[in-house]
Amino acid sequence: LDIHDAVKMAAHSKTLEPHTLIEIQQTLASVRELRTHLSKLSKELPLLWNIAEGIVGLPQLEKHIGSCLMPTGEILDSASPTLTEVRQQLRKVREQLSSRLEAIIRSPRGHRIIQEPIITEREGRYVIPVKIECRKDIRGIVHDISNTGATVFIEPWTTVELGNELRELVTEERHEVERILRDLSAEVGAYETEISHNLELAAELDLALAKARYAR
Repeated sequence: LDIHDAVKMAAHSKTLEPHTLIEIQQTLASVRELRTHLSKLSKELPLLWNIAEGIVGLPQLEKHIGSCLMPTGEILDSASPTLTEVRQQLRKVREQLSSRLEAIIRSPRGHRIIQEPIITEREGRYVIPVKIECRKDIRGIVHDISNTGATVFIEPWTTVELGNELRELVTEERHEVERILRDLSAEVGAYETEISHNLELAAELDLALAKARYAR
C-alpha cells in the first residue's frame, strides 16, 4: 500500500481519515518488521541488510495511532480523557432518554396513542410514533410525519431538555474526535521525511527481491 500521498497531505496540515491513519500504522509496522527480519539474516543477505539497515523505526507513532483507533478505524473511548468522559455522559443521557420514552409508551395513555411501541430518531432527536388523530393528546415537538400521513413523530416536552443535553454532548464528541484526528495527522506529517525514506527503502528491497525471484 502506497501511503506517500497521505503522508505528504498530513505534512501540509491536512487531517487524515481514520482508515488512512490505520493504513499508515500498518505500513509502518510492516516496514519495521521487514527491517527486523533482515537484521536476523544480515550475514546471509548482506546486500539486502545494507538497504534495510537505513529504515527508521517509528514505534511511538505506531503505538499512538493504535491507542486512539481500532483496526476498523473507529475512535476508541480511551483515545483521550475528554472523549472517555463525553462518551460516558452520552451513554448515561441516552439511557435516561430511553427510560422516559419507554415509560410513556408503556403507560395506559401510551397504549392508546402510540402507533408502534418503538423509540426512533429524527434529525438527532429521540421521538415516538403517535397516531395522527392523537397528536394533541401529548405535548411535544413534531419532528416528522410518515409518508402515509397516519403517524407523527413527536418529541415529548418531558424529554426535550435531555434531548438538548444529548445534542450538546454529540457536538462535543464530534469536536474531540476531530481534534484527535488532527493531532494524529500532525504527528504523521512531522515524520514525513522518515516515512518517505522508509517507503523508498522498502520499494528498493521489493525490487531487489522481485529481481531475485525472476532470476531464479
